[in-house]
Amino acid sequence: MAESTVVAVPRDGTITITNGDATSYVVAYEAGDMSFNLDKAERIVVYDRNTIVGLRAGNDPIPSISFSCHLRELADSAEDTILDFVYKTNNSSAASSTGGTGFEQFLVTVEFQANMSALGGSNTKATFEKVLLTASVSEGSPDSISFTGEVYGPITRAEV
Repeated sequence: MAESTVVAVPRDGTITITNGDATSYVVAYEAGDMSFNLDKAERIVVYDRNTIVGLRAGNDPIPSISFSCHLRELADSAEDTILDFVYKTNNSSAASSTGGTGFEQFLVTVEFQANMSALGGSNTKATFEKVLLTASVSEGSPDSISFTGEVYGPITRAEV
């Protein structure tokens, strides 16, 4: 099948965060600015008398993701806010990290899905596992929360 000719736009995207106990948070009131990098391993250049003769893979990269949404609440005793979900507070305090062995930080899974089948394209998604998310809150019109994440697990891209 040929690559789709349908171009994705912000209204096609959905961001979902899973915090390890099968609970998911669908990010709402987003700015539509999800971004991520797919860097390759560091490069170790092999030289022979100052001439490049080879290239080897070094350390794995630490990919990053970022997105933002409008601030709706900083805290709510009855329901988890997005900050509770990311920082393992309030009702999410019992969540188990998706990090597994060797990771002491609280890590989540982030999924970005582009739904374009109604336009003749395909629905695709990128899943980022073992993500350490941090937040930054800013006043403005409207107030916003910016998230950045470091990805310590696999990144998968798939058609759904």
